[in-house]
Amino acid sequence: MKKMISFCSSYLGHMGAYFMLTMLVFGFVSLAMESATVNLVLIWTALLFAALVAVSDLVFQLSFLGSYLAKIVVHGILTIASFAVSFILVSGVIERGKTAVYGVLLFSVFYIILAVIRCVYHFATAKKENAKKEYQSLYTPKNLD
Repeated sequence: MKKMISFCSSYLGHMGAYFMLTMLVFGFVSLAMESATVNLVLIWTALLFAALVAVSDLVFQLSFLGSYLAKIVVHGILTIASFAVSFILVSGVIERGKTAVYGVLLFSVFYIILAVIRCVYHFATAKKENAKKEYQSLYTPKNLD
């Protein structure tokens, strides 16, 4: 039961953070366009996007993917697909095909920039953690007595 509660709180935390970030982006866009209206469709779409991206965060818990780079690539594909599904297919906010392609490409560039920053941080902290560990050879026996 504790694992289920922990999983749900982690999922809701991720979802809330993504929703907040998405709404912050919408807020900056509305300030830039001098629009004071709140579109309910965009709020529900942002909530759907946040839920889908929170599900794609579960990729980092999969052990069969192996390396961190493989996990970040799969996460990127799922996140970009989440953007396309929520903002283009489901919401109908973007109606023209050309605008949809540009939106997905712009989001992909944004994701790649964030993924590079995340990878640099991950490998820098992993290198520090590995430097603190004591080296243990896998090929020499431990008890020679």
